[in-house]
Amino acid sequence: MTLEIKDLKKSYKDVAALRSLSFSLSPGRILALLGPNGAGKSTAIKIMTTLVPPDGGQILWEGRDILREPRKIRDLVGYVSQELAMDKVLTAVEFMQFTAGILHLKWRDHRDRALQLLDRLGLKEAQDRQIGKYSGGMKRRLDLATALLHNPRILILDEPTTGLDIEARELIWSLIRDFTKEGGSVILASHDFQEVQQLADEVLILDRGVVSQSGTPQALKEQLGQFVVRLQTREYMTARDQEQAAAVFAGQTGLRVLNHDDTWVALAVQGESAMSEVQGTILSHLEGADLPVFSLNVQHPNMEDVYRFSLRGDS
Repeated sequence: MTLEIKDLKKSYKDVAALRSLSFSLSPGRILALLGPNGAGKSTAIKIMTTLVPPDGGQILWEGRDILREPRKIRDLVGYVSQELAMDKVLTAVEFMQFTAGILHLKWRDHRDRALQLLDRLGLKEAQDRQIGKYSGGMKRRLDLATALLHNPRILILDEPTTGLDIEARELIWSLIRDFTKEGGSVILASHDFQEVQQLADEVLILDRGVVSQSGTPQALKEQLGQFVVRLQTREYMTARDQEQAAAVFAGQTGLRVLNHDDTWVALAVQGESAMSEVQGTILSHLEGADLPVFSLNVQHPNMEDVYRFSLRGDS
């Protein structure tokens, strides 16, 4: 079944956290939410997990507005929050049993699944150890296991691999992929651009409570340009240096100034050109303007570029 989010709104006093959020999520798909602090990601997640009510909008499942059925949402959704809250005295198995009780699940019917999840997440040997003796990565994996205990249809993950080593991160990625292969849907809030690139089928970039960009990772990168160029005319560029360099490329065919308010000037290159040709064109323009070159980097855009420049309103 497709999850539909329609026109969600939420304000805290005079601050609009969500102005109008709409998207749909089909089974087997992973949707990534990107955005700076205050963009509305946390508010959207809190609404979708029944932690706060919206001021307006709908969450539709099977054509029904399940915002009016919070128990239905809790049955559908497994949630891994950014903050961990676990009893240090309980063992992993005891914590899974405790979670089953909170979810009104019969432990005898879910014990085997709990043990399978602990094994799948590399916690079998430590399942009878007190959680207080777990590393941060082990606690994160246990948190994911508890979120999957009741066989949810939708998994909402808020920074699920923050602070994890490569092996633990890839283990969680593998489990997320397996979940979608079985028909589950995932909403992933992350600042790990590699994670988004590896996992997401679609990306929503939120800014000040609305969607500023959306699409597949590949489509968003192509929309930005064939290449992103970062150049410096001096090691420490002043605001005037940046403005002068940006002015050289303003209005040039196939070149678009992305920003010039940092330590470098960034350009997007449109069209089909070889990297060496792009480098030659940039150098030629700078030479014609009698500007020096301290550094010049040309590369294909990545998700960090998409994120950075969409929030500036330039892409």
